[in-house]
Amino acid sequence: MRRRLILFLAAFAWLAAVPAGAASRVPVQVTEARIRWLPGDLPMAGYFVIRNTGERPLRLIGASSPAYRRIVLHRTVSYGRMKPAKSFEIAPGWSVQFTPGGNHLMLMGRTRAIHPGDVVPITLHFAGGGALRVKFRVRGADLR
Repeated sequence: MRRRLILFLAAFAWLAAVPAGAASRVPVQVTEARIRWLPGDLPMAGYFVIRNTGERPLRLIGASSPAYRRIVLHRTVSYGRMKPAKSFEIAPGWSVQFTPGGNHLMLMGRTRAIHPGDVVPITLHFAGGGALRVKFRVRGADLR
């Protein structure tokens, strides 16, 4: 029993020592990562293009950031009407676009002041425990 405990603690210590992201690499490429800035406490939106560069389907299941208390995957179902999405499936070799009027990240509850020109880290989370940290550039309300 004691030997098992020692082996468990050694394995846990080794996993804790692995650099962030080293054990959670996912075969994706993210481009055009940007945030639409809005004033006050209005929720902001995150947009990007994500491409599955691997050989198996991937499922994006969420996102997090130290800059926001809550990030929700959203999909627009009709003009001006959106709803939360549980996940997005990405087939091997395919891309999913997160664009104004379509899929997007709803960024709520800023934890600090955010302004156009800032860079905000957002971690994308995948089924199976994979994660990818992406730098999003904050742009004005017109996305310029």
